[in-house]
Amino acid sequence: MKKITFIIIILFFGKNIDAQNETCKVLLENISGKYTGECVDGLADGKGKSIGEDTYIGYFKNGLPHGKGKYVYKNGDSFKGFWKMGKKDGKGKFKYTLNNKKQTLIGYWENDEYVGTKNPEITYKVINYIGIMDYKIEKLESTDNKLSFAIKSAFTDFAPKDLKVEISSGQVSHVGKKFQVHQYFCPLYCEINYTILIAETKKQCRFIIEVLEEGSYKVTLFND
Repeated sequence: MKKITFIIIILFFGKNIDAQNETCKVLLENISGKYTGECVDGLADGKGKSIGEDTYIGYFKNGLPHGKGKYVYKNGDSFKGFWKMGKKDGKGKFKYTLNNKKQTLIGYWENDEYVGTKNPEITYKVINYIGIMDYKIEKLESTDNKLSFAIKSAFTDFAPKDLKVEISSGQVSHVGKKFQVHQYFCPLYCEINYTILIAETKKQCRFIIEVLEEGSYKVTLFND
């Protein structure tokens, strides 16, 4: 008797799940058809699978692929990566066939377009730093190509006498105890070397940054 009751409960919930999925819409036309998965307010939302002309398995939001997922086209091509409101957006891998040869394209997409192997959201890279306790980098609203530096010691601005700045482009100028690189073009390579006296001992400091996107940046280096 208990076994029969258990089977009835399973069948009941199974029918409810199917009923929910029948009324759960996927808004991307090419994968709209049979959907199984999580649903919120009548739209695919959460983890699911949708089969139409093409097939998508992954995460949805408001009825559209959103988050990580795999999309398989009707011709066998596939994209595995990140989506944003129904469009490829973020890191991914696209496998396709061209002239009967299998090809793989790996990189980043923005608004459904391939933008290359570099993450477009990364505007700079700190390549190395030695002798520096911490650093802070801010991207400012200004459109001028300017990289401003402030070196802090005992929480006050410090201007090293032996400061050396190597840059791949632009000009270096000093304003009080601060300095800046301006009129540069990307990618900008900037290496800073100086020494600082701590407890009567000279400490060698180095900071290397590569700027990948033009604009105005403020860099603060903390030595203690």
